[in-house]
Amino acid sequence: MRISVLGTGDMGGAIATALSRRTAHQIGIRGSRPGSESTAKLVAALGVTEATDDDIARSDVAFVVVPASAIPEALAPLADFRGIVVSVAVSPSVGQDGLPSSAQRIAAALPDAKVVNAFTSIWSTVVRNPGSGERTSVFVCSDHDDAKAAVFEIAKAVGFEAINGGKLAMAIYAEALGMFAVRLALDSGYGKTITFRAFNAIT
Repeated sequence: MRISVLGTGDMGGAIATALSRRTAHQIGIRGSRPGSESTAKLVAALGVTEATDDDIARSDVAFVVVPASAIPEALAPLADFRGIVVSVAVSPSVGQDGLPSSAQRIAAALPDAKVVNAFTSIWSTVVRNPGSGERTSVFVCSDHDDAKAAVFEIAKAVGFEAINGGKLAMAIYAEALGMFAVRLALDSGYGKTITFRAFNAIT
């Protein structure tokens, strides 16, 4: 597939790294502005391309990995997009500000796209290195079953266990789980490798 990653910060870089090194998909990246230093570094390190507006428009999947405040600007190249949009954006005040999830805001702005929430409960450290033990769970929420299935396959390809998180309305809980992971990393002693895994406690 042709996959564009919009956002070249820590998490955007982690997603681009995982996709380029663990899948055979064609990866393009887009920073906050054309020719940004962060984009140039990733292009050189990963052998990916810098995505143009046309590249993004022709993508099968577009990951939106930007701060919640930057979502409107990041969505500009996706105005008429009909493919799969994976929201990895999380607001620091999710669940406390009375606003919809970032994924729902993206879906409202892009009515023709198939929006999926995924990877919002995982540290970028774990995205870069899933480890060799039991697999971290990626909770996938969407109103589109075909898009959800495609993201399941991407998640599994980069080393994670994909878990059906329900409809897109459930994304707010997955995003809040990400903020809980931040607090756990700071307060529990696990640091930025703390992660979540769903499993059957009784078999």
